[in-house]
Amino acid sequence: MWNKSARRGARLGGGAAVLCALAMTVGAAPAQATVEQASAGTMFTTWATDVNVRRDSAPGVRCPEFPSPGNCPQVIGKAQRGDQLEVSCQTRGETVGGNPNWVFVDNRTRGFYGWMASYYISHPDNWLPGVPQCYGP
Repeated sequence: MWNKSARRGARLGGGAAVLCALAMTVGAAPAQATVEQASAGTMFTTWATDVNVRRDSAPGVRCPEFPSPGNCPQVIGKAQRGDQLEVSCQTRGETVGGNPNWVFVDNRTRGFYGWMASYYISHPDNWLPGVPQCYGP
């Protein structure tokens, strides 16, 4: 198959070969976009107001291993009802409202990121679909 294409390109001249290469590159773009979209987090919203989004305040603090207000003492922002939250991963942490999971969010609406109790995510289940586990059991 390669030999036929090479011969055709040689007969048509260099311009056709460039157009073929361009067409193959353009054809590959949707596949690349799909891979990038798959690696991005899943979008959710929050149903509550003034939800603390937290992170470690000093080296050695264990926020990612077991998220909680004690392990993630620095509040870096407050999510509001309806904020667009890109959730990149989830893990077990301190139980909030009967939900033992925490999520690492990028608040696209307000421009900050950190750990948030999954209880405040607008979804009926404690474990969010399509979101991988970060750390923990």
